[in-house]
Amino acid sequence: MRRGDVAVLSISAALAAVVVAAVTYSVTILDRTPNPSALVSDDAAGSLLVLTWAPSFCTVERENAACESGEVSRVGQTLVLHGLWPQPRDRQYCGVPEELRDRESALPPVQLSDDVRDRLRSTTVDTATLVHHEWYTHGTCAAVSPDTYFGDAVTLTDEVREVLDPVLRDAAGGRLTLATVRERIDDTFGAGTGERVGLGCRTAAGAGAVIVDVRLSLTPAVALRDADGAVSLAESLRQGPPMPAQCRHGSVP
Repeated sequence: MRRGDVAVLSISAALAAVVVAAVTYSVTILDRTPNPSALVSDDAAGSLLVLTWAPSFCTVERENAACESGEVSRVGQTLVLHGLWPQPRDRQYCGVPEELRDRESALPPVQLSDDVRDRLRSTTVDTATLVHHEWYTHGTCAAVSPDTYFGDAVTLTDEVREVLDPVLRDAAGGRLTLATVRERIDDTFGAGTGERVGLGCRTAAGAGAVIVDVRLSLTPAVALRDADGAVSLAESLRQGPPMPAQCRHGSVP
């Protein structure tokens, strides 16, 4: 057998292994509701809901496809869902074969109900890409189904938007402090809940520190719902771990 034939066969075998792994993953992980006791360990301290201020995103990521296409600007002045991340931060790719972690496109599409997918479109940008990445990177460690994971994230995002969108809009063109954000959260959800909120800032040319993200420390994703199946941001904040004040102030586009 010629050397070229051996190389082709080797590549084909490698690709076949990837396909088999993806199909196996689809059957064993994606197509069943996870068992919480099997996926959540004692060190799962909570979850982090990360929301991005849309105008800030394109200030720091001007070449992003969603910015260049105008998709983000059409959203307007609002927070958009970035992700719901199980904590600690190294809880990622649970059950995902290691050989597929750097080739997410080889993983099966995430199955969502039409209702949840429609709700996501009103709270995110570049929905298809976000769903695929966020589920395999973070959602697989949440111990809930994709519908529950994204549905709860949307519900929480809507609550945060109602409270903090006005704060960010009022600060647009100026500066905003973490103290102001935490005070609004305390006033709305109860004393001490503001300690579970932080800001994510990035440096942009000519703008200095720009507030890009609002981050909320909550209970683990599997514990976001109460006995009646309702999701409460206030209760999730009260039970979430306090968050360090990493960014205390920044500008708001």
